[in-house]
Amino acid sequence: MINFNGNLISNFNEIKSNFIKQLHTQFSVSEVLRFENGIVLFWEQHYFRIVAALRRHRFKIPMEYTMEYLKREIIKLTDVHSICSDAALVRIQFLPYLKSINFLMSLTKTKPLNKINPEENYNLDLFKEAVIKVNNLSNLSTTNTTIFNIGKRYAEENDLNDCALLNDQKNLVETLQGTLYILQKSKVLTPNLESGVQDFAMRTAFNEWIQKKRKNLELVEQVVNPFELQKSEELMVISLQNGGQTITQFRKTTYNSNQLKVMYDNFVMDIN
Repeated sequence: MINFNGNLISNFNEIKSNFIKQLHTQFSVSEVLRFENGIVLFWEQHYFRIVAALRRHRFKIPMEYTMEYLKREIIKLTDVHSICSDAALVRIQFLPYLKSINFLMSLTKTKPLNKINPEENYNLDLFKEAVIKVNNLSNLSTTNTTIFNIGKRYAEENDLNDCALLNDQKNLVETLQGTLYILQKSKVLTPNLESGVQDFAMRTAFNEWIQKKRKNLELVEQVVNPFELQKSEELMVISLQNGGQTITQFRKTTYNSNQLKVMYDNFVMDIN
């Protein structure tokens, strides 16, 4: 079951043929959300990110696309799939259609954040075949999709769990799987938005949580050189889909600390 412009439908035959053609050929803006314990996690951050992305892509946003309206449409979809105590990832895709926007919501059941088992051995390397060009569109998920897809194939071919991406200034951006965090004594480093990192809702929520709840650690959003990876005590990548994953090896450097993972687990406890 999918939600097409507020109508629950069971197959694509119920969607206008012209829209199906656009779905395959036209540009769209997508956002993936996590529904868990009866709520849309980080909904406020997601909503503002959606609106900002639509504006920056020159979409004409309908007046009814309020925070409350889109949330009701998400709940409508989760209700029909009977998602209560379970968890799900909801994907919303916005497409320009005539002089307005159409949206398509789909749902995939998944594990709750506190039940995702991270990999015991997680090997990271740098992806250097292409770089993220830093500009005012770098933070949008649609901008560098091709680089991410090629990078994931590169990681598979080289038996890597993940790769860190670089920008055109040779600084770290993020990994193929999510936002990168680096522990150095009492500081937690993460690439800033000016580096080209995607402004994920979970990244925003986690950063705000660290600043409010972890007074013994200083969160530093800054330009991060790749050499910082080898000088650090611990690395972690977080994502809405896979939760918090500690990195055990970067090239010849291994990491044994678990402070960031403990901190992430506390974050998940607080949001639940």
